[in-house]
Amino acid sequence: MKRAIILANGKPPGKQLFKKFLAVSDWFICADGGANTAARFKCTPNLIIGDLDSIKQETLSIFSHVHVKKLKDQNSTDLEKALTAAIGAAYKEIFVFGATGGRLDHAIGNLSALAKFSRKAHITFIDDLGTYVTVHRSWEIKLPMGTLISLLPLSRCTGIATQGLKWNLNNESLELGIRESTSNMIVSFPASIKLKSGTLIIFIATNNENRTSHP
Repeated sequence: MKRAIILANGKPPGKQLFKKFLAVSDWFICADGGANTAARFKCTPNLIIGDLDSIKQETLSIFSHVHVKKLKDQNSTDLEKALTAAIGAAYKEIFVFGATGGRLDHAIGNLSALAKFSRKAHITFIDDLGTYVTVHRSWEIKLPMGTLISLLPLSRCTGIATQGLKWNLNNESLELGIRESTSNMIVSFPASIKLKSGTLIIFIATNNENRTSHP
């Protein structure tokens, strides 16, 4: 499966962690100001895309040989532009860094992008604290016992049933502002999550070196 890696303009990831995933990716895209971080990391992208309101002139000079695609469309975020490019190039597995941290409104918008695009590709948001993935109908959790996870409903999620968690849900609903399920824990293997409707994002806290996606 072809892998793309996207570096967005949120809180920069740890350099070592980012380079670990970059080493096993086939295409590297910077979403606008994410290129500033790439320049600091001395990692050259294959494409820089966005409305280019956050990228520094110094960065553009460093990457003068890199393909830059300026899109002024304000109906999509820079991350959405990058995801569209990766999916359009037939990448089915996409690692996204720099999508969390920083401004809360940007982070929420990026989580929305994760939900919107995750039916078109397997997308994993990664930061120094953990990973984020979307569950559509069911997900078997292949992670060690003791791993902390949170269930974050972006919309009203109904019919949620879990197994193998410390606090299981039995055909229950989650909805932001009403009920969430944060800091749960895997206590048996295999664990699983099922839901009937809604958009559910799972945050998996880093547990030693275990993650939902591995290089």
